[in-house]
Amino acid sequence: MKATHIDKRLGRRLNGNGGFTMAEVAIVSAVSIAVILSIAVAYVGTTRSWNGTTGLLEIQREASLGMEIIQNVVRPASSLAVAAGAHGDSLEVYYEVASGDSLVAEFYLDGAGNLMDINGTAVASHIDSMDFVLSGRALHIDGWFRSDIGTPNRSTDDQRVQISTTAICRN
Repeated sequence: MKATHIDKRLGRRLNGNGGFTMAEVAIVSAVSIAVILSIAVAYVGTTRSWNGTTGLLEIQREASLGMEIIQNVVRPASSLAVAAGAHGDSLEVYYEVASGDSLVAEFYLDGAGNLMDINGTAVASHIDSMDFVLSGRALHIDGWFRSDIGTPNRSTDDQRVQISTTAICRN
């Protein structure tokens, strides 16, 4: 007859002392906690990255839209006037009519950082400064747009974009 070697630990489990040892429970718990923490850190990092990218895209879209509106009004203008303001410059756009030049558009930055038109409608928002520089019939526009994508009391997570463009009066 052949002797069979039986592990004593296995024998104890088979004899009704089922369950896990404390060492096994501790190892499984530590591995589980490490996996859960890794998933949580990856999720938080992905969310922050997503919010940052979304905020930057919103700033760029807002800036491009505001600049495009100004360019479309300036191109057919007969003359322009720029005045310095507290938050940046203001721009007056004149079109030629039978009786002379007529003011048809005005753009200025209000105290809340909104680019406003002649009717008091916000054309773009989240603007730190807007500068208009006339050079002959060319108008150069510089704007600093911002977004607070994080917490209001932390400025390290804010994003800013500078956008510049030139529009030329064609009339």
